[in-house]
Amino acid sequence: MNKKLILTTIIAMAMTACNTPKKSDFANMDGEWNITEANGSKLTTTTGQVPYIGFNLTEGRVYGYSGCNRIMASIDKKTGKVNFSKMASTMMACPDMETERKVLAALTRVNKAVNSGDGTASLIDADGNEVAKLEKRFEPMPYTELEGNWTIEKTYGQETKKPTDGNKPSLAIDTKTNKLSGHTGCNRLMGNIERGNGNDQALSFGQPATTRMACPDMETERNVVSALAETKSFGRLRNGNVGLFNTNGTIVMELTKATPANGK
Repeated sequence: MNKKLILTTIIAMAMTACNTPKKSDFANMDGEWNITEANGSKLTTTTGQVPYIGFNLTEGRVYGYSGCNRIMASIDKKTGKVNFSKMASTMMACPDMETERKVLAALTRVNKAVNSGDGTASLIDADGNEVAKLEKRFEPMPYTELEGNWTIEKTYGQETKKPTDGNKPSLAIDTKTNKLSGHTGCNRLMGNIERGNGNDQALSFGQPATTRMACPDMETERNVVSALAETKSFGRLRNGNVGLFNTNGTIVMELTKATPANGK
């Protein structure tokens, strides 16, 4: 091999290396993560909706919820970085903006993420300091595991009220026939289950039908029916319950497996 050919080969290899996208500083972060601490401060919320951040490495997209508003950013495929200082967000005002201020202040310092591999992760600044703690928001689960009876523990992040004359609202899911039935706390409900094409976690109920009995407190029923109508996906939460999410990724309902009356 002559010197000219060697030099040409070296130049070609160098150019290829320069054009190869750097491995993202957010590698292994695919999915959605609850933000539990920001700059050393534990986060609390009055709405029951926990701030979260999501990473879609395939699309180079970052998104989430900061405590009041939706946030979005992109991963630079050449540098593997996310410029959180140029993060976009919706502009809604909320009664309590303190949590959002803490989240945004932490995110503007983020340089990379470290996945601990145990369902937790950290967001790190340029000096190596931890600016936020994360917990995996949910894990994918087979649709067939939704089979059976469920108690509706929460709607829109708030504990579901238990009627004075009965049990908490409940759902019965039949994954074989894709049918839904249950009790809203006042009326019986029924409906169909639809699955999304190409997305194993996609799930929707349309607008479930209910019987027409009037009860002293109809707020719980309204929340249950509304949450079901908004549902677009599902997943297993860290506490073992099942979460139903709307199109924005906000959890609208939390279910726990119902215990049979005989305890078996």
